[in-house]
Amino acid sequence: MRTLLRTGLLAGTLAALALLAGAFLAPDPVAAQTIPPLPTPVGMADAECRGCHGDKTDVLTLPSGETLPLGVDLPALDLSPHSVHSDPSVSCTSCHINDTRYRYPHLENPAQSVYEFHAAVSQNCESCHYPHLPFHEEVDAAQYDPPTCADCHGSHNIARVEEMANVMPDNCVRCHTDRSRDWVKDFLEPRPGFGDGAAAYAGSMRCAGCHEDKYFTWTETLHAKIIQNPATHPEAVVGDFLTEDPDLTFPLDDVTYTIGSRLRQMYLTQTVSDTFHILPAQWNVATEEWVPYHPEDWQESDWRDECAGCHVTGLDTATGTFREFGVGCESCHGPGAAHASDPENVKPFAAVDAQVCGACHSRGTAPDGHPFPTTYKPGDALVDHFTFATDESSVWADGSAKLNHQQYTDWQMGSTMQQAPDMSCITCHNVHEAGPGPSQLKDVEENALCISCHAPQAAIVTHTPFHEAALGKRDFNCSDCHMPTMATSAVPYDIHNHSLLQPDPQGTIDHGGLEAMPNACNNCHMRPGEDPAWAAQTIAYAKELAPPVAGGFFGPGPTPTSPPPPTPMAAAGQAPIVSDEMEIREWIRWALFAMAGFIGFMVFAWAFYKLRARGESHA
Repeated sequence: MRTLLRTGLLAGTLAALALLAGAFLAPDPVAAQTIPPLPTPVGMADAECRGCHGDKTDVLTLPSGETLPLGVDLPALDLSPHSVHSDPSVSCTSCHINDTRYRYPHLENPAQSVYEFHAAVSQNCESCHYPHLPFHEEVDAAQYDPPTCADCHGSHNIARVEEMANVMPDNCVRCHTDRSRDWVKDFLEPRPGFGDGAAAYAGSMRCAGCHEDKYFTWTETLHAKIIQNPATHPEAVVGDFLTEDPDLTFPLDDVTYTIGSRLRQMYLTQTVSDTFHILPAQWNVATEEWVPYHPEDWQESDWRDECAGCHVTGLDTATGTFREFGVGCESCHGPGAAHASDPENVKPFAAVDAQVCGACHSRGTAPDGHPFPTTYKPGDALVDHFTFATDESSVWADGSAKLNHQQYTDWQMGSTMQQAPDMSCITCHNVHEAGPGPSQLKDVEENALCISCHAPQAAIVTHTPFHEAALGKRDFNCSDCHMPTMATSAVPYDIHNHSLLQPDPQGTIDHGGLEAMPNACNNCHMRPGEDPAWAAQTIAYAKELAPPVAGGFFGPGPTPTSPPPPTPMAAAGQAPIVSDEMEIREWIRWALFAMAGFIGFMVFAWAFYKLRARGESHA
């Protein structure tokens, strides 16, 4: 007994010592670790839902009498961007997120009609997608229900963006029963391109989803229509292909696309090897004639390397592919795919910046040798991507444009207009709509556009000395003096100078004559004796009579259209020039005055004779 007692005491003592040692030697306690649950395999994420609804043929009858199918086309679901196989993965409960209603057994669906059910489901779409209602913003909800996300995009068979044009017509005609599928397809047809184009570009049609008001007015602009397909738009052809002209060496059948339409039109052909060449004649609109266009070497260069950067959107110069023909939304706002995917957090370039226009309205060379800025994106500094042309064939002696599409070169010459903080290209020109005036001007009356800012110059007779007689014979435009036509596109001097520095005769004298440097005055005054020296002397004399003041002689004032015939003016200090030729209307005016005077004299003589005869008879 004593032996057992001793053994027990020894064991207890050793146990106590072990506990004490553990208390002192054990490491500090650590927080309990949470073991993450095992991920659900992709194939099992929707296993319960798919197992029940994959082969179900039942329908749910709603109080309205309409029915909803309870079966799901699993192959179509798997191909859609809303499936467990997509990236990111989307499970059934990602959209069917009502925790109580969609637990099994399901509670009764409260929707009274199919539209009400679609509207409820579509609210879940907005948890991931930016809400938009393209082409239906003006729908009067009091007259009929606007479409929901599910009405247009479907639910389990949602089409990917690149498939929308083919899928949407069927969805549209379910409501628009008075329209055909072909009409809808034409309405929604994306603007064509060539291949995939540069990365991150979505195409202008994608913008229409949220910006339909701007998109549909933009489609009527010169930018949108710079390249057109005569097979689908025969009205785009302005050249006369029926005339016999030695310069016209190709038939209309060779034309794949037209380029331009306002001043001239060129014609693009696409070969079987998918090269693009500008055909060897252009149509001049003003003179209505064909003229040669690089007839010797037109097949030696590809239009995509020489011109396409400013004729298309999203050009990939490495592959020669592009997103769409024409100057689209992303040409001015930058690549838009990221914005279309996440419009709340990714914003396009939307600042007013003349450099955006200058990327195409200038001549020069990119670092890679292309004649357009291949790497420039809106928001960049254009000079980092482009070296402007300064050669004699491109610019005049003062640096202003001699050839077309160099308006930005003029603008950068530093006039007070260019330096004004609220002045830019879009002050005068529309960009999202064609506008009432030529070149998308914001006013059909050019002078009205100028006077909207320069009201004191509205009295042109006081603003233009020595032109009183001429003002009675023709209309004068502000642009005749402030933006004379000095650059050439189709015919000589059909493009306005955009420096707004009022090129003057003294500059012509300083640079060596009219061949080296034209001026505003001698665009009109071309009679013998009306040379730059005469014009400079006349201006100096006018300034002595009336120093420049706002609204007075040679006061400030800018912008747009075409030049007049010459008007004789007196040189400084000389008697006014009298034309030896008298216009027909002057002869008619004097003849009428003489006839009226003669008739008046005869009436007076007859009355005098009558009065005298009456007096004699009463004598």
